Amino acid sequence: MSQNEPVFQENLTDRQIVALPHVAGAATNAEGARAADISIATLKRWQQDPAFREELRRQRQETSDLAQVELNGLALKSISALAELLEDPNPRVRMQAVRLALVVGIQVGKARENQRRLRQLEKALTLLKNLK
Repeated sequence: MSQNEPVFQENLTDRQIVALPHVAGAATNAEGARAADISIATLKRWQQDPAFREELRRQRQETSDLAQVELNGLALKSISALAELLEDPNPRVRMQAVRLALVVGIQVGKARENQRRLRQLEKALTLLKNLK
């Protein structure tokens, strides 16, 4: 079974299964409870149940993954639009597009460098843990 397959739903009530997408997609527990038409006390009680908690974690991860895919698509569209602006006949528009492209390029480079450093730190931490 893959990590994202719902393996715990058989242990959940119908009411919990119906509520889960509302809770998983909400920014806060209070918003999720409202959207699911349950009390926050009920949600907190359900969150004590390992099966509910695991399914909620899985659905939140799935929601996050879908949002990331959507953001990646929007980023590609944005890059395409920016590339078109670099060819705009208006020199002011071109200059603003150049500035934006440079700023974003620098930020992407910094983010990649930070990811590389984080991977190095994670490797070092793993090595330190293995030495103990």
